Amino acid sequence: MVNPSRPVRVVQWCTGRIGQISIRHFAANSAFELVGVYTTSAAKDGADAGDLAGIAPLGVTATTDKGELLAIDADCVHYAPLRPDLDDLEALLRSGKNVVTPLGFTFPRPDDEQTIRLQAACRAGGTSFHAGGIHPGFVGDIFALVGSRLHSRLDQVVVTEVVDFSGAPASEMLTAFGFGRDPDEAHRTHRLALDAYSQSIGLLAAGLGLTVDRYECGLTVAVSDEDLVVASGVIPTGKVAGMCRRWEAVVDGRSAIVFQSKWKMADDLTPEIVNGASRYIVEFFGEPATTFTIEANPSGGSAHPGQTWTAMSVVNMIHDVVAAPPGIRTHLDLPLGRSRGLFH
Repeated sequence: MVNPSRPVRVVQWCTGRIGQISIRHFAANSAFELVGVYTTSAAKDGADAGDLAGIAPLGVTATTDKGELLAIDADCVHYAPLRPDLDDLEALLRSGKNVVTPLGFTFPRPDDEQTIRLQAACRAGGTSFHAGGIHPGFVGDIFALVGSRLHSRLDQVVVTEVVDFSGAPASEMLTAFGFGRDPDEAHRTHRLALDAYSQSIGLLAAGLGLTVDRYECGLTVAVSDEDLVVASGVIPTGKVAGMCRRWEAVVDGRSAIVFQSKWKMADDLTPEIVNGASRYIVEFFGEPATTFTIEANPSGGSAHPGQTWTAMSVVNMIHDVVAAPPGIRTHLDLPLGRSRGLFH
């Protein structure tokens, strides 16, 4: 339990874009005290956290030494590497540090081996673990669940994610998604039933009191009629430049919850995926029919608002996670979240 008279002592685990956003937030927010930073880069070892985040020096240096951070006195770790390492998560939880992360695990299955290991680590360390993110982790689960309170009847909930990747820098993740591949290859090699999305749907279904009979999924890919020059390179004519991944939760023989991820490198593809800016849309079909849209205000000044949303969705839950009983704590276990120190 954190002493309310002092800031929450936090460690930032990894210093990519999400980590840098978090460091800047911890530095500006008096509700937190940054006490440690982990980096995987030897070039960043010993660098000041402020320098890594593009702000004034903070007097906290990054380290590649995991043991040093496991031994440090901290209340919580914001865990944001490119991919999760279960051994690292276990070690952090067993060391007495609560963990929040935007990397999946939003509604883990009780009998899954990863769940069992994380629960055991929480018990051993007396710690809590919470996972979120913008989507999965927020829009399609807790945001949709709260939005359901406005309705007297629901027939279907549809959550649509629109992401324009044209400005994203080169990354192996873009290739893994299927961009730039031959359409037939994309269909053969894509990972459609991504576990994080199914967990998010499962959380919403559980929150709405639904029992899912089965999950169905599908993929549509689109190409451009001309070469596309984007931040990550060139996508040749006829190669994958957009896609729609769709997951459906079937309840009592009907499609009750639908998630759609519409990702693109340009507008006006063949077939059309979606046009316009990145945004999230939650549609409730029932009484009354209602639509919520989350998108960045162009005058907001953030170059990558989705990355800020991703980081803050869990960072702003840190106080509640630290105060929670030991164990994996999903949105169904925690308060809605009361952000601290945002006005400064």
